[in-house]
Amino acid sequence: MTIQVLFLCPHSAGKSVLAATYFTAAAARIGLSATADVAGPEPDDDLGPNVRNALHDQGFVEGWRPKLLGPQDVAHADLVVNIGCDRSAVVTDNPVIEWDVPLIDDDFQGAMTAIHELAESLARDLERAHGCANDGPPSTSKAMSST
Repeated sequence: MTIQVLFLCPHSAGKSVLAATYFTAAAARIGLSATADVAGPEPDDDLGPNVRNALHDQGFVEGWRPKLLGPQDVAHADLVVNIGCDRSAVVTDNPVIEWDVPLIDDDFQGAMTAIHELAESLARDLERAHGCANDGPPSTSKAMSST
């Protein structure tokens, strides 16, 4: 089973893109069958230049573009990771994890580091959950809840 993770941030141009990039790399490295997508309720026209430059400097190829959050995005996700969006924008019966990280404009390095650590941890947690129960989406165990 491939786990589908949706990363949300208000403008779909910064935190969600970092999270999806780091998560996808971690999942591939540990052999987790997972896909990632990004969206936000007020998408920017393009990625933030600091995000684009940081990912480029780390050797990542751009893969995501800011996208308006739609009901189909949430419907296709086994797990939603909300990074700073109003919770009312996320209507789903599937698990939602809330990540509280610094604002990119206030502390880019701190935000990037926190997101990287959380994405790595999420991939490991999903790999453990997926390895134990191959027949459904991951649980929302305490180990998976990140703030």
